[in-house]
Amino acid sequence: MLALRLVAACVIVLLGFSAQAQENTKPPLFTSTPTILLRTPDPANLSKFYIALGMKVGSVAPSGTVNIYHEGGAGSLEILKMDENTKPGGLKTSRTQQGVVAIFEVTDQAELVRRAKEAGATLIERWTSSERGHSIYYIGDWENNVFGFAPRYHNPSIKVP
Repeated sequence: MLALRLVAACVIVLLGFSAQAQENTKPPLFTSTPTILLRTPDPANLSKFYIALGMKVGSVAPSGTVNIYHEGGAGSLEILKMDENTKPGGLKTSRTQQGVVAIFEVTDQAELVRRAKEAGATLIERWTSSERGHSIYYIGDWENNVFGFAPRYHNPSIKVP
């Protein structure tokens, strides 16, 4: 009787592993790094800021949209011309204000911050993690778009290329 119970328990465990393995074979829901869209009255001008940080222009569309790629091809920015009747938003003064803030992982924070300051960026905030012991710099571009710049591997649970 005990042997039968053990066999039944093993079968249940194996069936559970089999179901979990099938679940893990589904294709991922998200399959790429995001493309971030920035809208501005002057895409060519704003793109100069990101070029100064070390990003590369991939293409410029006839509409004026500038596609900028990060070194290593991990994600991109598309800088689009905003509608004529739209007014730019106000200054974001904290990483905690409503709205999206994208965080880029970089290999040299000090160099990135230096380049950003040289390009005319506003240092919005330096946040230091009490758990991991590193800082993320939140920087505003010429038009008040805020991005965070973290050290590479700042979040060990994120798989990076």
